[in-house]
Amino acid sequence: MGKTTLGNQVGITLDENYGLEKIFYNPEDFLKALQKAKKGDCLMFDEAMLISSRSALSAINKMIIQAMSMIRSKRIYIIFCVNSIFDLDKNLAISRADLLLHVYGKSLIDRGKFSAFFKGTDGIDRIKQLYLNGKKFYNYGIPRCNYRSRFSKEFVVDEKEYERRKQKGVNAFLSGEAKVGGSKTQSAYTSRNQAVRALSKNGFSVKKICEETGLSMDVVYKILKVEKEIDVYE
Repeated sequence: MGKTTLGNQVGITLDENYGLEKIFYNPEDFLKALQKAKKGDCLMFDEAMLISSRSALSAINKMIIQAMSMIRSKRIYIIFCVNSIFDLDKNLAISRADLLLHVYGKSLIDRGKFSAFFKGTDGIDRIKQLYLNGKKFYNYGIPRCNYRSRFSKEFVVDEKEYERRKQKGVNAFLSGEAKVGGSKTQSAYTSRNQAVRALSKNGFSVKKICEETGLSMDVVYKILKVEKEIDVYE
């Protein structure tokens, strides 16, 4: 829908030195850049697949949240380009986000529209209300946004080089080569399975796990290695 296009346009508006070297695709590179960032820098974690993916919960979310505490003291800008705010950790979405730009359209070719959510002069925290009211059904209708607007299709960085770097970052994560906190990340499937087992250990029923992760009941039962009859009435 053009979220990366809009993200880059915002980035170059906030930071005149914004470019490909300030776009990151895995936690290791992002956290290193965050530590070295200077006042006024704008960094973008593109797709942020590692924090929005249900298969990569726990460790990465914790690291990102801890790192985010550095933002206000450093006076830098951070952009997370994600599939949905509802996939983000609650702490990150509600307590750390100052602005949400929701890109939308009637179809894949209907691009260039966005709605903005933030805490306005009326004192209403629309990001918080949206997250709490809309998470169950991924609904962006309540509350009403602060305003709606449009953006151009101008891709303000080298698009071919951007795609090359992004694919390299995605491949590194999925293959387990990307590092987080000095150790290699596990595959997406391993992280997903651990998250499911952790939820079950903490009292979540199979039905509830499906609701939280978006996985089918058959997949959850297979991960937990239990018989379907155990949770058939839950």
